[in-house]
Amino acid sequence: MKKLVAILTLILAFSINANAQDKYEPTSKEKGTKEAAMLTELLGLSDTQNADFARLFIQKHTILEDKSITAERKQELSRVIEAKIKATLDGNQIEKLEKNPDLFKKLIN
Repeated sequence: MKKLVAILTLILAFSINANAQDKYEPTSKEKGTKEAAMLTELLGLSDTQNADFARLFIQKHTILEDKSITAERKQELSRVIEAKIKATLDGNQIEKLEKNPDLFKKLIN
């Protein structure tokens, strides 16, 4: 009987530990920094530009974490992010970014 209780306790402990690991989700800061790094890698941006984009993308993810955000607000946020990206980059960089539609879509959505 003691062995059965010990085995059940171990199984329960391992299943709780496995579930706790599945629930990790990156923070807004991690997501924003990663997106800025991907953009910097693609376009060869300076450290200052990378930091500026990181702040922009962190702010984007912070806003998107709000569960009460409406679809209209999300659409407006995407439009603003796209405008800020295009205002910051030069023509060649914009062209290079638009040739990578998956990344561009990820950055603005």
